[in-house]
Amino acid sequence: MSDAATALPVDGLGYRAKIGVLVPFTNTIAQPEYEAFRPAGVTNHVARMEPSSRGRAVGDMDAYRKSLERGTEHVKKALDDVLPAEPHLIVVGHSIDSFRGGRAGSESMKRDLETHTKGVPVILPSHAFVAALKTLGVGKRLAALTPYWPPGDEQVDAFFRDAGYDVIRVLGLKCRGPLAIAATPVADVVAGLKDLAAEKPDVIVQPGTNLATARLAAEASLWLGIPVVSCNTATYWHALRSFGINDKLEGFGPLFAQH
Repeated sequence: MSDAATALPVDGLGYRAKIGVLVPFTNTIAQPEYEAFRPAGVTNHVARMEPSSRGRAVGDMDAYRKSLERGTEHVKKALDDVLPAEPHLIVVGHSIDSFRGGRAGSESMKRDLETHTKGVPVILPSHAFVAALKTLGVGKRLAALTPYWPPGDEQVDAFFRDAGYDVIRVLGLKCRGPLAIAATPVADVVAGLKDLAAEKPDVIVQPGTNLATARLAAEASLWLGIPVVSCNTATYWHALRSFGINDKLEGFGPLFAQH
């Protein structure tokens, strides 16, 4: 039997790559933004992760902090749902857990998940941010706009400091749950970005995959004169580039347009 006869068939639509995408039950932003980034010949295959208790712990910082300590079993359950599609790589469309424990914690999470996938690469938002910032060649003074409450902001702050950045400020919007994150008024995001820009950072990052900023971040970079990096943009860009897909795309900032 020839090699051609024994080779796996090429997917009719995902003939360049099939990407597994994991998002929480309540996330309504990551999936459509990832679709907007998707080039021809690449397909996204979505599995949903059960939410933690953080959406029900508004105002209770102890409960919120405890929810951030959850392990990866919910992620692995979603992996089991998407792996039968035989994706070439998997994007975790949920960022806060990927910042837990600094660089060492994120590396440990990646190893744990890739052990579960038996080697299928897993892309974490935290790693994507680091790759994006390195590619953009920005300075070390960093500010962050998040949808989180203080315990989540502390986790983001600690990660970027561990990654070698001088975090001058993390501004959390204190959204009252996942669906509220997705419904954040554009005016609130713009006000937050302007507030951070007044601190004169070299770059503003936006952790949080349920905050719709992919197009807004690109626009804000122009009128602020400071690079603004959206979580979903950085994550999907990093996934494509990690797999050797280098298609350029306008409308989402320099990562996709130039790198």
